Formats: sequence, C-alpha cells, structure tokens
Amino acid sequence: MKRVLVITYSQSGQLDSIMSSILCGFSDEVRVDYEKLIPDPVFPFPWMGNSFWDAMPESVEMIPSGLKKLKFDTSVDYDLIILGYPIWFLSPAIPLTTFLHTDEAKKVMNGKPVLTVIGARNMWVSAQEEIKKMISKNGGKLVGNIALVDRHFNLPSVVTIIYWMNTGKKDRYLGVFPKPGVSDSDIENASRFSPIINNAILNNSFGNLQTNLLAEKAVRLTPDIVSIEEKGKRIFKVWSKFIRKKGGPGSPDRIPRLKMFSRYLLFVIFVVSPIATLVYYITWPLLFMRINKKLRYYREVDLKVDN
Repeated sequence: MKRVLVITYSQSGQLDSIMSSILCGFSDEVRVDYEKLIPDPVFPFPWMGNSFWDAMPESVEMIPSGLKKLKFDTSVDYDLIILGYPIWFLSPAIPLTTFLHTDEAKKVMNGKPVLTVIGARNMWVSAQEEIKKMISKNGGKLVGNIALVDRHFNLPSVVTIIYWMNTGKKDRYLGVFPKPGVSDSDIENASRFSPIINNAILNNSFGNLQTNLLAEKAVRLTPDIVSIEEKGKRIFKVWSKFIRKKGGPGSPDRIPRLKMFSRYLLFVIFVVSPIATLVYYITWPLLFMRINKKLRYYREVDLKVDN
C-alpha cells in the first residue's frame, strides 16, 4: 500500500474542490491521509474590511501565525507529500507558510518527493519560489506543480475577486462580470492529472512527473502578468516593512498605513498596470530570449541557487 499525505489550506473552499478533483482517480493501492490546516486564529471568509488588508504584511514577510494541532502521524514513511495552497498578496497563504516552519513539516518532508497544487487569481510564481525554498530547507524534493488560475483578463478578475472575497458569493457580479476564481470546468477537468500522479506513486518514479503534467497543461503563464508580478513583489516588500513598523496583526496603529496601501494597490492595478502591459508588449521583441528563459524556469520545479 502506497501512502500519500495531502496538506491543504482553503479559505474559500476553492482549493478543496481542486484537490478533490485531482485525487479522485487514485487507485485502491494508494492510501491518502488528508490534513486540512486550521489557522489559529481563523482567517474569516468572507474576508471583509481591514481584516483583508491586515493580512498583507505578514503574508509578504512570510511570518508564521498559529495552527490548530496537526493530526497526521509524522512517523509514517509517506511516498509523496502534496501541498495545496492559495495565494495572498503574491505570497503563500499564511497557514501554509506556518506549516512549513513546523517541526512536523521538517520531519515528514525530509527526503520525500513533494507535489504542489496552487489555486490563484493569476499571479503565483513569486509565491511558488518561496515554497520551493521552504521545501528544500525541510529536506523535501519538489517533483511537480499544478497551478490553476482565473483565465479571464486581469482587470475584470480583480473586480470579481474583490466581490467574491467580500461577499462569499462565487456568482456573476452585477450579472455582467464573469464568475470569480478558477472556473468550474477547470476544477472538474483537473481530474486529468490524477492518473499521471497515481502512476508516479505506484512506480515510485517522479523524475518525469512535471514533464507529464506540463503535457496536460498543468501550468499556464501569461508573460506580461509574470512581468508585473515580479515588479509588484519587490514593491510589496517595501510596503510590508513600512506597515509593520506600526505594529503586528490587529494593531490599530497600522490601519492608516493599510488604507494607504489599499488605495495605492487599486491605483496601480487599474491605472498603472494597463500602461505597464502596453510597454511590455512594445519591448517584448527586444527581450524575447530572456522572457522565454524565465517562463521555462517558472514552469519547472528546479530552484535557482541565486533566487
């Protein structure tokens, strides 16, 4: 009997649906132990008001929070570890970051192959780079990655994600905008990855797992979105440090700076990013080779030493 440990955090429930689809085709020879991370204190959903923006500094700085007691057995010799997580402010969700800092994570992941599953709006490469580092630090080896995203254009997806996070409703805002998040069809079709992962587990052969997943379009990248994200991550780090100078999570002293950041971010998304996209495509022919090299790297599971 092969053993798989699945560790997930899903604030809205979307990541749980994605993971259920991916796991649905596992054979009877594979036993799955499922651990859903429960943060302490819990992050609310819907995610309204200051509580949303207040998670930004610690998300970006990847500062661990609290978790309810983990239930899985760290002494089990798992054949594969699967980590599922959403993206917060271009960073891994705090509960996943918290887990990867625990002694339990270090013990269970050491020497083990690891598969990551991401549910995101459209920007995830910066977060995945950080996850790669933490997996490596814990002694694990990243062997595969699946990243499902909202395929709609950037600006409409911003409107719909804000609507979803603030209302908890995954429907068409005003009856005009598309549904937010990863589409129902993409979640359902994630089942196509199941036999690929299952075969790798049964044969204890993970060397070609990412190649096989990529053949089924496990990762989709939009060049201009990647470029915007890389720049945004650097700016987010400046803001996170600026806000944390006024205290930790929940501190009323940092609310004015959080409001400043929220207004800045919306201005950048709706005013600056369209201009940045235009400039990107104008200069794209001059940077073609460099851009393609970056995209190839982000599709794969290797970690650059200098990252």
